[in-house]
Amino acid sequence: MPLCKTLDILRDCERRQYAVGAFNINGLDQPGALIRQAEKLGSPILMVEPGVIEQYVDFEDYVLVTARAAKQASVPVGIHLSHGLDLEQVERACKAGFTSVMYDGSKLPYEENVRNTKIAVEMGHKFGAAVEGELGALGSSFVDIKETMTDPDQARDFVARTGIDILAVAVGNAHGFYKGTPKLDFGRLSEIRRALMAYNCYLTLHGGTGIPKDHIQRSIQLGISKICIYTEMCHVGKEQAKDYIKAHPDYTGNYDIPDLIRSVTDGFTRAEADCMKMFMSTGKCGTSKADDEIPANTDLGPEYPSLVALNPGYHSVGGYWDKNL
Repeated sequence: MPLCKTLDILRDCERRQYAVGAFNINGLDQPGALIRQAEKLGSPILMVEPGVIEQYVDFEDYVLVTARAAKQASVPVGIHLSHGLDLEQVERACKAGFTSVMYDGSKLPYEENVRNTKIAVEMGHKFGAAVEGELGALGSSFVDIKETMTDPDQARDFVARTGIDILAVAVGNAHGFYKGTPKLDFGRLSEIRRALMAYNCYLTLHGGTGIPKDHIQRSIQLGISKICIYTEMCHVGKEQAKDYIKAHPDYTGNYDIPDLIRSVTDGFTRAEADCMKMFMSTGKCGTSKADDEIPANTDLGPEYPSLVALNPGYHSVGGYWDKNL
């Protein structure tokens, strides 16, 4: 089927209390493999291009490859930009045809985060893309979990003033491997959900790797509709590659390199399957549907000082969202 609107997928997640997996990629061989695995499990999927790999995976190339795989698939597929670092990167993703984009201003002062996220929303909606924002500071493999968790009252103000469709919350979750057992603040998550009841805004959980199954499923019951996964996939992919080399002592790094790459991708799809079962998204296809196809993106975007609009040759190499920029 054609690419589906991200909001169509999230609407079904909320209605039937499951979460869609938002799976990061780091190569153009992975979209087709991940989508085929989703088909086997009858699960919708969000294919995610983390902004930090744009210098390796061009946005337009990614959309072309993923959209082609989605068109041949029987499950709903959306394309999401995660942790967009600046408005120019968000605009490039919108122009390329992403069905949803995230502007991450969580490290900025609150008012600046509001101001920039509102611009991202205007831009995304012009292109027919849903927009995600983040409030609160997540921990990571680089940083101990001493994050400032999302405040429910501030979340209400943030959503009301920006008009975002999806809110990434910090409730004890972190990127990378956890240092110790994750302890999600379910009381805070419940308060955030209640604070946003008057708004059409879905909640997403980043840093899904390592969170126990019972915590994941309780968070879904409390309003999480989208869960982001990457570290676990990379870990399993690395182990698969190590096993491949061990099993093939005659590996030359020549024509057999594609076999090694395939072993990494197999690790990604193994982790994907485990996550989809944990997210309770398997067997859910048939009711998530696109109201209409994603429109072609021919406009430059809303009026604001845009490096992309002023200089079509502009290209940001991106940076790491979890480092001080």
